[in-house]
Amino acid sequence: MKRTASIRLLLIFCIVVTAMAFPGPANSATFDPVKLTTDLNALVTQGNTLVSQMSQITLTSLNMSTALATYETSVVSYLNAVGTVFKTVSGAVGTTTFSVTSDMLNPLQNLATIQATLGSGLLDLSRVIGTLSSITTLTTLQSSLAAMLRLSDDIGVMADRILEMADKILIMADNIGLMADRIIATQVIQSDNLKVVTDAVLQTQLNTILLIALLSA
Repeated sequence: MKRTASIRLLLIFCIVVTAMAFPGPANSATFDPVKLTTDLNALVTQGNTLVSQMSQITLTSLNMSTALATYETSVVSYLNAVGTVFKTVSGAVGTTTFSVTSDMLNPLQNLATIQATLGSGLLDLSRVIGTLSSITTLTTLQSSLAAMLRLSDDIGVMADRILEMADKILIMADNIGLMADRIIATQVIQSDNLKVVTDAVLQTQLNTILLIALLSA
């Protein structure tokens, strides 16, 4: 009997030590709506910088490959930042609810507008490449068109993530009734801007593919 009790105590001790060494997953208390709002505003700031950077790009037959590659690096960095916030939101769905505020909805609207601006700007750059194609070397064109396809894909993924993130945030909202009009307006803005991004990205890809086809002819 003593031996059985000793073994039982030893097992309990082992279980306690294991639990302390390998804690379970964090609970919903780790999700902080205030931090989420801060993160969203940070994405707006970074996104505006990306828009400004795009507006300063002047493509020539000599620099287009380098300019697009440099910009692609910035876009990938921003896409990763969006992905980090997206994962935080996705991980909280089903584990918590909170009150959505205007401070949270405002950056979501701004992010949608930023994506639309990036999509339209990318389409303009693809048209410039088409104009310069006749005086640009084949090697430069090939690398530029490859970068353009990657950029269009990344910006399309960004737009999807931001719209999906907004949807997930509203799923967790416990005050939809109090902010119904504001939330509906946010969703309309998100949807309208997503259409702008989608149309611009698809046209950019079409322009790029047509140029690739001409080069291959």
